[in-house]
Amino acid sequence: MASNLSVLLSLRRSAEEEALKALGDAVATRLRAEEEQRQLDSVAEQARQALQRETRRCAAASAPKVAAEGLQRERYRQRLTAALARAEESAGHHRQGLLDQTQIAEHAAAARVRQTRHERLAIEKLKARQEAEQHRQTERRAEDAVGDWVHSSHPRRKPSA
Repeated sequence: MASNLSVLLSLRRSAEEEALKALGDAVATRLRAEEEQRQLDSVAEQARQALQRETRRCAAASAPKVAAEGLQRERYRQRLTAALARAEESAGHHRQGLLDQTQIAEHAAAARVRQTRHERLAIEKLKARQEAEQHRQTERRAEDAVGDWVHSSHPRRKPSA
């Protein structure tokens, strides 16, 4: 049975190592997704600032002298608004999609590590108990053997009548 527990313990250790590796991979993936999210948020913020600058510039500028100039300003402002909408949509999709998925995967990997560690510790505890019991039995047998040897080495007296 001890060898069975040793094999099982070895398997549990391997499973725990694999779970730790999977957790490391999940953390790395989440960190990459967070960095990508920061970049997408930065792009959205830059688009927002560009639109605000253009809005302030238009408000401070005098009225256009020709209609074409007014149309040109409005089209530029519409392009900035569309770029902001695309950047915010891209950041939102990423946040709700890939980033959320990586966080869920990391939590699942962490739970798997806790489970495999718990299983390994339970087997180690069982193995330690079994080894302690075997040690106690070995000591008892040795004591019994010594007792038998002492008992057999003394001459026996005949019972008195």
